[in-house]
Amino acid sequence: MIMKKQNLRYMKWIGKMIILLFILNFQFSIFNCSAQRVSLDECLEKALESNFSIKIIRNEARMDKNNLNYSTFLPTLEGTAKQTQTRNDTKTENSVGEVNKMSDVKTDNYTAGVALNWRIFDGLEMFTTHEKQKELLAMGELAVRQAVENLILNVSAAYYNVLVQHHKLMANRHSLALSNERYDEAKVRHQIGNRSGLEAQQAKIDLNTDSSTYVRQKEALKSAYITLNKLMNTDLQMVNYVQDTILLGPQLTLSTLEQKTLEGNTALLMARKDQKISALDLKNARAVLFPTLDFNSGYNYNKTDTPSSSTTLNRSNGFYWGFSLNVPIFSRLQNRTKIKNAKLELENTELSYQEVEKETLGDLALMYNSYENNLLMVNFEIESASVAEANLDAALEKYKIGSLSGIEFREFQRSYIDAVDRKLSAIYQAKVSELSLLLLSGDIRDSFVLE
Repeated sequence: MIMKKQNLRYMKWIGKMIILLFILNFQFSIFNCSAQRVSLDECLEKALESNFSIKIIRNEARMDKNNLNYSTFLPTLEGTAKQTQTRNDTKTENSVGEVNKMSDVKTDNYTAGVALNWRIFDGLEMFTTHEKQKELLAMGELAVRQAVENLILNVSAAYYNVLVQHHKLMANRHSLALSNERYDEAKVRHQIGNRSGLEAQQAKIDLNTDSSTYVRQKEALKSAYITLNKLMNTDLQMVNYVQDTILLGPQLTLSTLEQKTLEGNTALLMARKDQKISALDLKNARAVLFPTLDFNSGYNYNKTDTPSSSTTLNRSNGFYWGFSLNVPIFSRLQNRTKIKNAKLELENTELSYQEVEKETLGDLALMYNSYENNLLMVNFEIESASVAEANLDAALEKYKIGSLSGIEFREFQRSYIDAVDRKLSAIYQAKVSELSLLLLSGDIRDSFVLE
């Protein structure tokens, strides 16, 4: 009897060592890539700094900033210089019949000048063009903001997915340890004659199943890290354990979200800017109906050398200035057509804004409905997971004393894993719904500490 107990303890020790080595092998494969612990704010800062899409959209905004200047109000100044030489054979004959022939007659001509042109009035087009440049710059900044907000949502979702997969791995690890312990118990009891070999075989099948599930969960965790690393534009094989939990913020209210969405939603702000740009385009189209007034000034220099001519040098130079007025009278109705099309474009932007506003508020209502349901499910699933864990512990004690069969214990295991999966999925979905609502309302950037 003593020998049987010693064998039982020995088999338990061997089983625990096997599962421990299996777990440590996985942990080593994780930590040998990187031992650094990364918070969500650090991941967001890394992504905002190095993400390719953000770099591209920021460069486009810089181009809009470069285009914003006072060039439409400034004059143009050009300098020109030109030199030409001609060589001709000439023949002249006067009225009395005298003939004069000359060969290789060389003529040099030199011209130079400086010209200033300043448009003083153009139907106020220069002012509306400058205002349009301001609106385009604001539109570019909103595009950067929209890209940043979407990246924050994607990085946060990927970060929290890593946490979910990590906690699922911990639950699978716990279930695998229990299956290994159950297999050791069943095998020892079969050796001492207390149980049939069928129980040990079934325990072995369940152990192999849990081992496969554990390996697949390791793959899911690694894939989650790769997704996060792609968004941060870092080494895809780098793995950082994020020692954190998913914390839900204070419950949001629909009325407050609707008000903030109408005031600060980036898509709506961009649609409003598009309206302003279309209104400025209409003003520019109307500007062609007005006359234009230009001021012209400059300095010209001309010199012609003709050694073979009676006048060997001809030179002129001097300053000039003046005004020119251009009055449009008829342009084949092209200007009228441009104005009509600009009016239609303005009407389209107003309709587009109404459409975007309706769609955004509709998305907000749908998302808030999911958000409320997800919060309810979180409470249910947390309670279910807690009960399932307590039941599993109790079932383990009953199984050890022989009052519970292996098949019945397996059902408690499955219930525990299912409950943990549902709890983690509910918390994750609730957090993603919360972030989506903050994205729609324009408050997602304020929810994180970003430099």
